Amino acid sequence: MEEVLRFYYSSARNRIGAAGDFYTAADLDPIFGQLLAKQFEQWAAPFGRFTIVELGAGKGLLAHDILRHRHFPYMILERSPAMRRRQQELLKDHDVTWIDELPRGITGCIFSNEFFDALPVHRLVRRGDVLKEIYVTEDFHEIERDLQPPVPALYDRLGGDTPPLHEGQTVEVNLEARHWIRRIAESLHRGYHVAIDYGYLRDEFYAQPHGSLMCYWRHQAVENPYIRIGEQDITAHVNFSDLMEEPSLQTMLFTTQKDYLIQLGILDEMEKLATAGDSVSMQRLLRMKNLILPGSMGERFKVLVQSKQL
Repeated sequence: MEEVLRFYYSSARNRIGAAGDFYTAADLDPIFGQLLAKQFEQWAAPFGRFTIVELGAGKGLLAHDILRHRHFPYMILERSPAMRRRQQELLKDHDVTWIDELPRGITGCIFSNEFFDALPVHRLVRRGDVLKEIYVTEDFHEIERDLQPPVPALYDRLGGDTPPLHEGQTVEVNLEARHWIRRIAESLHRGYHVAIDYGYLRDEFYAQPHGSLMCYWRHQAVENPYIRIGEQDITAHVNFSDLMEEPSLQTMLFTTQKDYLIQLGILDEMEKLATAGDSVSMQRLLRMKNLILPGSMGERFKVLVQSKQL
């Protein structure tokens, strides 16, 4: 899965937006970046210097919309050369630094939008009283094998050898997410971590009967990851409980994207557009509704806010 995702995101084809396979919030309307800039500005007030670090910035739209409203010291950690080139072209008029690793001593905010869901995962299945890991052969057939470290260690906290799965139930384990949250905590000296993504807390995460692995191709959901290999996005929901267990980060808020954006004032902005009444404002209003509608991004996406040494 890691190799396929690396190939997918390194492709010259634009994977994000109307011509790609999926949308992000920034593709819908610049209000998303505007409201995040407002949040960062509030957090930055007590500090002399407040640096923003974005993980996996896609086309760079969100960074562009944030920096239009406030000129923070801004870093982007992007490992896809193709994505980095797109970002550099879009952000050429802004003071942005691209980095390969998270630096130490950051005072500011490390944030991501749809980053953790794009990390490779291990897939497990329960067979009787044991867990098996699902592997893929060279000709893309699934086989099951006994678990190998470090996967079993993830379940020590559950008081048994297996997570609460039913017979035949599958689940994804994102070891990379745990590595990244540890790196984020080590990078932050003082400030915040924000993760915006689709996912669940642990109980709901393990309640999914078939796991959450899904593919997207030209905005169509696809259940089979063994077709159009390297040409369709592969993603899995985030277990936010894993991120919350990082001991040096304090969880301040876990909520839906809808409630978070309402808290930041999106309804006021929508009212202005409704009052204006022109066609451009109405089109923006319709797109903005997708950010908060329960059946769309509003409740599927969650927002985790953590802090360190405030």
